[in-house]
Amino acid sequence: MTGAAYRTATFRAIPVQPEARELMPGVRVLTLEAEVAAGGAAPADGVWAEAHARWTGASRSEVRSAPRVAAYRELSRRLGSHPDKQPPSVQALIDRGLRGKPLGAWPRINPAVDAVNAVAARDLVALGLFDRDRLTGEVRLRLSDGTEEFTALGADGPAVLEPGRPVLADDERVLSLFAHRDGVHQAVTGDTRRVLLLACSVPGVDEDTCRTALLRAAELLGGGRG
Repeated sequence: MTGAAYRTATFRAIPVQPEARELMPGVRVLTLEAEVAAGGAAPADGVWAEAHARWTGASRSEVRSAPRVAAYRELSRRLGSHPDKQPPSVQALIDRGLRGKPLGAWPRINPAVDAVNAVAARDLVALGLFDRDRLTGEVRLRLSDGTEEFTALGADGPAVLEPGRPVLADDERVLSLFAHRDGVHQAVTGDTRRVLLLACSVPGVDEDTCRTALLRAAELLGGGRG
């Protein structure tokens, strides 16, 4: 499904546990299912280049004061993280791959992940993607109960989560430390053909902005230009 077909796509807001909603008022996660083209996602270098042109000469303070970046930094503070020590994903993408970096220095993981990261950096919307075929049941936003094991990307092995951490989880396991780190189970690889795209709406980043970013990411994954 690409191009005009996505214009009739169904966006869904994942369920949020009341305790999680109380901790993060105004936060919603929108999803869109998408397919990865048989030949792989469209090259994202053009989208990255647009973001690079905007941010390569920016100062640290200019990045942090951009309204959407500032909105995600406020979420980090609400969750108890220092947004400079653990920056929100859109800030991290700019700092690590764009600001003060030569053209082409952006992070490269695989074509699908690169495409979604490129849209996130250009549109300043926190985006994620899960391998849809590795999910069980419904994804929801809730607080950890202190018994779950979670294996983060890049970690040596599983760790037991302390209670009260915001997480994305399906019917079987914790998938992500919300707004911080994804797990290994549902990671997108070169063999992934169906994904669940996610966009985080917070006060200051409205749902229409998130839907537009989801559509752009889905079109790149399907081989379009984004």
